Amino acid sequence: MSKRLIYIFIFFLGILANAQESPKELNKMTPEQRREMIKNMTPEQRMQLMQQMRVNKAIKDLNVSQEKQEDFKKLFHEYFESQKAIKDKFRQNFSKNDNLSEAEARKRINQGFEVAQQMLDNRKVYTEKFLKILTPQQVLQLFHAEKRMQEKFRERGEGHGGMG
Repeated sequence: MSKRLIYIFIFFLGILANAQESPKELNKMTPEQRREMIKNMTPEQRMQLMQQMRVNKAIKDLNVSQEKQEDFKKLFHEYFESQKAIKDKFRQNFSKNDNLSEAEARKRINQGFEVAQQMLDNRKVYTEKFLKILTPQQVLQLFHAEKRMQEKFRERGEGHGGMG
């Protein structure tokens, strides 16, 4: 798991190197220095860094205007956390090592459908909120980028239980 996190952070640090508003000290570091810095971070600091890199990349890619960036950052973080909370509800009850009965397996399948529906419903709610800050084209681009990132993680074997 920690090896996987390091790969994820290295990936995001590469993105960060190209981000407009990236912390200056990270841009001046060599890849080895960045890896060492990440290794010494707490899991909370790593997640915070990853979130910062995501939002900086989104701002750059979507060309969010200066006056809307703070609102966007707040809403983006809120959206990300709400999607994560929905996924985490499912993950708490899921273990690949379980020897499930048929009834338990069916229950988990149905829970997966419920979680997917909750995530879709949540995305619809946040679409309306994003549309108060972004154009419809930007919102579409944001969700498309989110999907591409999830696919990259899956390709690298870094996805989480298929609930992505």
